[in-house]
Amino acid sequence: MKKFRFSLEKVRRLREARLESEQALLRSLLAEKGEVEGRWRELDQEETRVMDELRLKKVVEVQELTALEGYRRFAGLERVRLKAAAASLSDRIEKQREALLAARRQVEALNSLKEQRLEAWRKEVDRETENTIAELVIARWTVGREPA
Repeated sequence: MKKFRFSLEKVRRLREARLESEQALLRSLLAEKGEVEGRWRELDQEETRVMDELRLKKVVEVQELTALEGYRRFAGLERVRLKAAAASLSDRIEKQREALLAARRQVEALNSLKEQRLEAWRKEVDRETENTIAELVIARWTVGREPA
């Protein structure tokens, strides 16, 4: 009996490589979103720290209030930018999850087909082995019964 060979093995390996690529892209997008959310938290913490420091002062100079107002405007604009970036990343992550799911289904379909063909090949090998054994038993039995 010939050795088992899955004719679609190259396609299966290509689909597995695509699946790994899709997984890597999803990890990258999730990491990027984590960075955006981290920057958002840092911005909030920094603004809170600045406000707390200002509250502790007994006298606040005009330059400090002007600087604080400029910082708060910057922080507001930065929040809007980070919110838009997070929303965009959320959309991209959702689309990437769909692409990953499709890639996973393609790999699973080929893996299932490979398993079915391997099982059919094993049954054929077992059948051939049984036939060969049966022929050997018959041949041995006939050789032992031949007239001398």
